[in-house]
Amino acid sequence: MYVCPLHKNWKTSGYSGVTQKWLGKKNFIMKINWFILMVMIITMAALPGQTIQPVLAAVVKGGVPRYQKGPCSMKLPLGVNEGKDLECGTLTVPELYEAPNGATISLAVVIIKAVKLPKQADPVVFAQGGPGGSTIDYFLQVLPTGRLRTNRDLVLFDQRGTLNSTPKLFCQELFDETTATLPLNLNAAESEKRYNEAAIKCHDRLTKEGVNLQAYNSLENASDIASLRTALGYDQINLYGVSYGTLLALHTMRQFPNMLRSVIIDSVVPMDINTNYDAPNSENRAFTELFKACQEDVKCNAAYPNLEKTFFDLVDRLNKKPATIKLTDAENGKTYDALVNGDALISSFFQMLYMTEIIPLLPKTVEDISAGRYSFLERILSSTELDHTMSYGMYYSTMCAENGNVDPKQFTYSHIRPQFSKDQEIYNEGSAALCKAWNVPALDPAQDKPLVSDIPTLIFNGRFDPITPPAYGKEVAATLSHSTYFVFPNTGHGAISSTVCADQIFLDFLNNPQSQPDGSCIARIPPLKFITNKDVVDIPNMISLLNLEGHNGIELGLLGFFILILLSSAFIFPLLWLIRVLRRKPGRPTPLLAHLAPWTRLS
Repeated sequence: MYVCPLHKNWKTSGYSGVTQKWLGKKNFIMKINWFILMVMIITMAALPGQTIQPVLAAVVKGGVPRYQKGPCSMKLPLGVNEGKDLECGTLTVPELYEAPNGATISLAVVIIKAVKLPKQADPVVFAQGGPGGSTIDYFLQVLPTGRLRTNRDLVLFDQRGTLNSTPKLFCQELFDETTATLPLNLNAAESEKRYNEAAIKCHDRLTKEGVNLQAYNSLENASDIASLRTALGYDQINLYGVSYGTLLALHTMRQFPNMLRSVIIDSVVPMDINTNYDAPNSENRAFTELFKACQEDVKCNAAYPNLEKTFFDLVDRLNKKPATIKLTDAENGKTYDALVNGDALISSFFQMLYMTEIIPLLPKTVEDISAGRYSFLERILSSTELDHTMSYGMYYSTMCAENGNVDPKQFTYSHIRPQFSKDQEIYNEGSAALCKAWNVPALDPAQDKPLVSDIPTLIFNGRFDPITPPAYGKEVAATLSHSTYFVFPNTGHGAISSTVCADQIFLDFLNNPQSQPDGSCIARIPPLKFITNKDVVDIPNMISLLNLEGHNGIELGLLGFFILILLSSAFIFPLLWLIRVLRRKPGRPTPLLAHLAPWTRLS
């Protein structure tokens, strides 16, 4: 937590030049006023049951938005030095911008310093997905030593309500419900009922703690980005958003166009589409692309000639006779029994399609599970089900404001595989009921209109993205007159830091957003090559080692060294997956039985 001390230079804080001049002439009156104020503070502190915090808040409140540099409270990656590579701080903003003199909240900020000169005056501000994911938790792991750190500062901030900001809207009730139901074979209605009850308990607790859940929506979030620019003293910024961060970027483009030099949106969420209710359609498309890609790869097709049938036969088999596996919480080492049925298997592969580095392993994973080998799946589900970083209080406040007034009955799924539409009406009705109970006002319907803008915008989508398909990016591009749209043939959810080509286009665009970036590198990306048993030399218990803590750089380095020595080159992909998963944006711990609950997170 960051503590912002009382402004030391109180004589100049929050006053105009004329007022300062008057105060200089009336110094005696100033001293009398401050003497009275101090007496009030001391008196309140002495009274039983009183606190001086409201008085201090009143003293400092006049200066919001306000940035205060401070020590980094989060663990930094190995080799990244505070001061040299980055600085940390806190941005204090109004909880509600329509009440600027009311309550304030604090947003954690990390500024990764440029390494090349001359440094450009316009930084890149990063906005994470979810909503409810931590920008700092993910991007702090990939940016300081990555290709994107060049001649611009990279500014990370944890959005209101998320991991490193205050208050943090984490729902322990939902985490506890997830662990309690892991070993249970619940039907969709039972799962939905229990999940919603736990979510409402979280809502009630947060409200009792004084959190105004109406303040956690995309419009307030966009105003925070404007406040960040102001408080840090930038004239203009370049804004990057991924997943929900793209929707936030679109809102920011609409509210604050003049402060944006350029915008990059990666895995795009349109303003007029309810991605949660549309999720089964997106899921169906992504699995089709996976099966098709395996057929197009000679080696994959030879090893797994009937991948689609094999997969859905396995789904049916596990629905009839579920398996029990072990999941391990990386934060505390606690192990849980978890029941995996066919619907949970679909949910697991849906989550894995997010992650570019492990897509080549998915056909082999189907074969392994068919043969009763669950080690790899245990690592995946340990990461997605036992997540301590996702703030669901922020998620529901934001998404219910975006989509809470949508009628779920208007969505039908007759044209997709029945395995993906199974029980979807139950999930949709549950989602609508939860938003009604969450009781936050919906945004003005005008916010759902497609954005019309001439701000230079770069748009990325991935072929295998299971939640934001390429069609979403194409739709958004249609009303952005100065936009360029690219689809990457081998990526999942989020192209940046997943492919050298995407990173190079990103940097070229930043250097000259007025010109269309060169995307010719996409044509040179080789077709996806899948990994089969012939590519991997197994070492007993190797997969069990993949349960390392995400920040244990020495252990990861040693593991990588021995993998490179002992295994074939193809096994580099699991190592890359390991690093990315342990650094990744957080996944939603969906109930294992619910293969695709309608609030599946976007991050």
